[in-house]
Amino acid sequence: MARVMKKDETFYPGPSRIHLAAFPPRERWDDWTELDSQAWPRRKERRYSLVPTICFNCESACGLLAYIDKDTNQVQKFEGNPENPGSRGRNCAKGPATLNQITDPDRILYPLKRAGKRGEGKWERVDWDTVLDDIAARIRKAIVEDRRDEIMYHVGRPGEDGFTERILAAWGVDGHNSHTNICSSGAREGYQLWMGLDRPSPDHANAKVIFLISAHLESGHYFNPHA
Repeated sequence: MARVMKKDETFYPGPSRIHLAAFPPRERWDDWTELDSQAWPRRKERRYSLVPTICFNCESACGLLAYIDKDTNQVQKFEGNPENPGSRGRNCAKGPATLNQITDPDRILYPLKRAGKRGEGKWERVDWDTVLDDIAARIRKAIVEDRRDEIMYHVGRPGEDGFTERILAAWGVDGHNSHTNICSSGAREGYQLWMGLDRPSPDHANAKVIFLISAHLESGHYFNPHA
């Protein structure tokens, strides 16, 4: 996808394939300058550091570039990372929308512990040591008292390669809960019964016919159709 132009800078071709680049050259990611679109018609420059990161809004884990303003040290936007071998700079709308999660005024930035009765909406801020000690003590008490079926671990997107699940199994706890067994288990069971694999990777490039049921191709979880 990338080819080296003059001045030894990497050129990521845009739609024209010749003149317009789709992404900044990686040689200038440490100090990239763009015009501030919100300052138009004035020509105001903004300097960024482009930091590679990963979108975690689904299990595709596509590559992103975080544009960090050098004056404020704040993330201003996310765009695709052309160096990511999986997504190659192509992302669905959820990738750039990650900025909304960072700037969400209701985002919880530190641990909270219930300060009243359930449902009262009363919380108090606590430190991480208090949280970990409290949870660990409750889990240990349940295991010692042989109440393992009262322990459940929930994670939205299991991105730690099953590490936590293996720990629970070592404790004799069958309490893993995640997006997989809540949302995608039905589809994956169908794949397993039909193909013998629970997460196949379709060959869209060479397929003569693509049959979609109840979803658009762009919403695929376990593969990136853009790439």
